[in-house]
Amino acid sequence: MKTLIVLVVAFTFLFTDSNASQREDDNLIGNGKNKSLFVVRAKKKFVGATVEVYSSQGTLVTMQNLHKRKMIIDFADVKKDTYTIRMVKGDASKEFQFVKI
Repeated sequence: MKTLIVLVVAFTFLFTDSNASQREDDNLIGNGKNKSLFVVRAKKKFVGATVEVYSSQGTLVTMQNLHKRKMIIDFADVKKDTYTIRMVKGDASKEFQFVKI
C-alpha cells in the first residue's frame, strides 16, 4: 500500500505542469524553429491596446495596435539587443523582455 501511495505521488509530480503559474500570465514566448519570433497572447482586456517595442537604449523601434488576442512580433531584421515590449491600454499595462541573439 505504501508503494502505491509513493507511485501516485511520484506520478503527480511528474505529470503536473511546473509552469502552472504561467497560465495566468499574459504571454507565451515562441521557442520553436525560428528564435526571432515573440508571440504574445493577451487577455481580452488588452484587445485594442497599443504595443510598443523599445530597444535597450530606450528608443522606440515600432508601435502597433493589438487587433486580436494574439500578436507575433518578428525580430529577424533588427540588430542583436535586448528589447522591451510594452502593451498599454488605459491604466493597464504589461511589459515583456526579448533578447535577440
